[in-house]
Amino acid sequence: MRKTIASLVIVILAGLALPGCYHIPIGPPTPVEPPKPTVPASAAFSFGSIDVSPLPIATSQSFNIYMEIENTGKAAGAYKADLLINGALNSSQVVILGPGEKRQASFQTSLSSAGKYELKIGPQSRSIEIGQPRVPATIKISGDRVDGFDPIVGSTAYATEVHDTIEGHTIRLTAPAEGFIIDSIRVLGYLKSSTHDFNTDPIFGPGIWVYGPDIAAAEPISTQFTVNIYDAKRNRLYSGNFNKDLFSYSPGWVVLNITPTRLAGDFLVEIKTYNPPKLAATGWGNWDPWHRYVVHTWYYQICIGYENSTEVQSFVSQDGSPVPERYLTYNWLIQAAGYRQ
Repeated sequence: MRKTIASLVIVILAGLALPGCYHIPIGPPTPVEPPKPTVPASAAFSFGSIDVSPLPIATSQSFNIYMEIENTGKAAGAYKADLLINGALNSSQVVILGPGEKRQASFQTSLSSAGKYELKIGPQSRSIEIGQPRVPATIKISGDRVDGFDPIVGSTAYATEVHDTIEGHTIRLTAPAEGFIIDSIRVLGYLKSSTHDFNTDPIFGPGIWVYGPDIAAAEPISTQFTVNIYDAKRNRLYSGNFNKDLFSYSPGWVVLNITPTRLAGDFLVEIKTYNPPKLAATGWGNWDPWHRYVVHTWYYQICIGYENSTEVQSFVSQDGSPVPERYLTYNWLIQAAGYRQ
């Protein structure tokens, strides 16, 4: 019996070593790495420079502060923009942005004391200077008479003589002794156009066609007019273009806001209207330029007030200089507005 059991054990052990048989070791299990956590998408922000307007700034004057913020991240987010002035919190604004979206943080404030100030929003900063209070002023030639309107006319007898004139109205004004910062021009005038005049022309009557296609082809339409400001030596200090649609078909005041410009002594304001009507040398006579026969009235002419006088404070001009032998435009109706320094 003992031999039988021993033989059986030997057979079993031998079988474990035979090919095709497997040995399963007994020991600790192989460790399994846990899954890595997913990082959620988040917002990230970049910042533009701080902009301020309008400039210059005076005490107790409201001004605007802007800074562009962009979300450069992959998820929507909110940025709390704090405006600090000289290190003190002035106001806050929360800007909500989607991925890739840009938006401005904007603030409006005023400061009661003159001096230099440091603005800070997020990582950006800027210095500004607050000046003394402004005293509003309007500079004009005294008087408000309006006898008529002068489109600055050029005379011609034939369509072949039509040329593009760039003459303008210029008026000479004088700044206050302490200096002047001009920020707007006031103009009393009105707009003429062929479409309007075809139906309502006050001289020839409704429905009278007052220009020819040959002249229209020779003179292209200009929808813009130009404002120039010169010092007494004809140095140009400012130039800007405006759309003629600011005017209507009835005389009225139009305010043209310009970049604030410091002036001293005499200065010139020139308005170049472009596309003036061309007149024939025949008609009601050469003695009165604005009564000559109108060959055409093309689109977008601006007519500005004149008065029949030899006043030299105002004149027909090219680049601020008088045009020889051109009728003077005695003009109360161009004014300079701004504030004393």
